[in-house]
Amino acid sequence: MGVKLGSLIILLVSVLMGPSAKLNFAQKNEINKVIIDVSQIGKKMSVPEKEVDAPDGRTFKQQLWDKSHIKKAIDELKYCFKEPEKIYLLTEIPEPWITLALIQALQPLKVHYLYPGPGGTELELADLKRGKQIPNYDVTFEVVEQGDKVFINLNSDSPEAAKVGKHTFDLNNLPKVAIPDIPAGKHVFIHGKGMYGVMVLIARNYIKNCKSLSMAAHDTDYTCAVSNTKGLELGDVTPRTLPNNL
Repeated sequence: MGVKLGSLIILLVSVLMGPSAKLNFAQKNEINKVIIDVSQIGKKMSVPEKEVDAPDGRTFKQQLWDKSHIKKAIDELKYCFKEPEKIYLLTEIPEPWITLALIQALQPLKVHYLYPGPGGTELELADLKRGKQIPNYDVTFEVVEQGDKVFINLNSDSPEAAKVGKHTFDLNNLPKVAIPDIPAGKHVFIHGKGMYGVMVLIARNYIKNCKSLSMAAHDTDYTCAVSNTKGLELGDVTPRTLPNNL
């Protein structure tokens, strides 16, 4: 007999919130925090996987979500999680566009980003200031406007990251980062290098006034994470032709 995804998500949360899996945060209201492990949801939905090479030389299995998976996951999350007194912690894996789509789907509930997963660093969804800032905590941007589209390239790693083989951005500086100011009412396409957490929190700041927002990381194409128009649907893929040389 099959088990519905909703039951599996509830089971997952129950396990993660049990006595043997306390959150590693020094806060008194830990009981009011719920971890939503996105990669585990993908496994329960039998999302296909492929082995890919990470920028640091390691290999890992990447889940290949499509629009059917994200729509099913959103329906189940909205059904399962409705308590405004709780804080919902969403993990970064497997791709930034997926986490951003689920963060948006849970609004207006209080959602934080858990980097990179259970036991990691909890990040509030900060509203970032707009404009140029020098220095900008090693985060660099490039903006290209094409008609009703705006393309944003970003990199949160310093030039030393490739040499040391790991990310160099200090997450404590994320709320201090300034992001480019762009026109409202555009289809926004963001390509990021560096930490997924930085990409997602920056992208979230552009949701309110855009027609749609699509994300790509490293060698992937853009996938629509948020759509406020009929022109582009959640999960639609747009080929990435603009290089990110940052």
